[in-house]
Amino acid sequence: MNLYILVQFSLGALLSQVTAREIDYCYTSDQDPYLLMGTKTAYQFVQGRSRFPPVSNCSPIQIWILSRHGTRYPGKKSIAPLLTLSRLRDQIIYNHENRGNGRLCNNDFQALKNWYPYPSLNETFANELTRQGEQDMRLLARRLQSEFPDILRADPQINNYQIYKFRSSNTSRTRKSMEAFMDGLFNSRNAVPKEYTPSNDSLLHADKNCPEWDKSYDTDHVNDESDKFILGTEYQNLIQNVSSRLGFSHNINNESIGLMYDMCRYEKAWEINRLSIWCSIFNKQELKILEYLEDLNHFYYTGPGREINKKLGCPLVKDMFEHFRNLESGHDENEPKGIFYFSHTVTLQNFMAALDIDKDSTPLLASNYHSVTRRHYRTSMHGAFGTNIVAVFYRCSDVHSPNKVMFYINEIPLLMDGCKVGLCDWEFLKERFGRTAEECNLNFCFNPNDASVFNTYGFAYIFIIIHAILRSLFYL
Repeated sequence: MNLYILVQFSLGALLSQVTAREIDYCYTSDQDPYLLMGTKTAYQFVQGRSRFPPVSNCSPIQIWILSRHGTRYPGKKSIAPLLTLSRLRDQIIYNHENRGNGRLCNNDFQALKNWYPYPSLNETFANELTRQGEQDMRLLARRLQSEFPDILRADPQINNYQIYKFRSSNTSRTRKSMEAFMDGLFNSRNAVPKEYTPSNDSLLHADKNCPEWDKSYDTDHVNDESDKFILGTEYQNLIQNVSSRLGFSHNINNESIGLMYDMCRYEKAWEINRLSIWCSIFNKQELKILEYLEDLNHFYYTGPGREINKKLGCPLVKDMFEHFRNLESGHDENEPKGIFYFSHTVTLQNFMAALDIDKDSTPLLASNYHSVTRRHYRTSMHGAFGTNIVAVFYRCSDVHSPNKVMFYINEIPLLMDGCKVGLCDWEFLKERFGRTAEECNLNFCFNPNDASVFNTYGFAYIFIIIHAILRSLFYL
């Protein structure tokens, strides 16, 4: 009898372990969920938490900022597909309740049953800034003002237009981000006249005004590596595991995976203190795989994976250098104390590529997912909603190097080669990037055989031409 009881107890324990293993993850009870969601990561999850380190024996003279807009709603083309998740949700419920399939834990399953689309998920709010996005910009401005009170302080007695320059791309979400930032800085959205730009802006929206860049998307095979990754073992296992977890006897398509992931990260960015139940569909490793897929795409689409992206980012490098050169020459009276630009992911990624920020020793490939887990290039860290790059020009008591520039990304000092924890000698920056600024033009956008080609290969062409002339003269 005792042996029988022992056997029954052992079998029961074994079955309970099997059942427990079937539910491989419970999102609603996870105290440390994975929050890095590529370009749709909430700013609060990647921003710096510490005060800016003091720069000894130096005074800030000017602050130059390039910021992505805050959290937004999806675009028009994305809204209708996202709303189809209601039907997919119903099928998942049916799989669990009627077919006895699926491995969502009970809390996650109940939360999914209670889910409904956000009321603002409609075309009226397409691409508009969310309330969270406005708050992100407002609080960012206040933190920067507390760090640089001497140069970020509006004076109602003088013309602030001469002291501060505000400019955004020609979209609602960037304009509203700019206004929220200004409100946080000066408690007014009208403290400084705002410089709205036309749609053919080559500074903050160069990608929208460069036909050659559009054309290069196909000719450069931008999606090759991400397409290979989707067909690879890691991603195919993800599809199989997610399909089984949701109770499907067949693999769901990649479009459904993408929609669930997008809803997960949108909802988490819209309300950072609430759970998005669509994140429960994926375990932590799967979220990292989806993050890498977007990194692969942006590495070539907007980042350092293509030379044309660096060329498209040079106008902002040129703009920053022109302001800093004026300060170097002592023309402080002609320079604003703050320059604030509000733009988009592509613009920031192009700018960072031009400055070799996030440059890895090896390119991102479909085949090296496991070997680049410590990669510099991560859209979650430097491409999230509200991502900002801050460059502060300092005048110092150092006789040999009186001018310095401090770089921050998302309020964290940028570790740039040749600089000390983000603090760079201005002479070093001129030596490293001065040519990028001086030779910058976008002629290649309209005539790829014109100036941009000459700038890259000009001396080689001159040598060939001279050599040909000499040969012809010799044989005459």
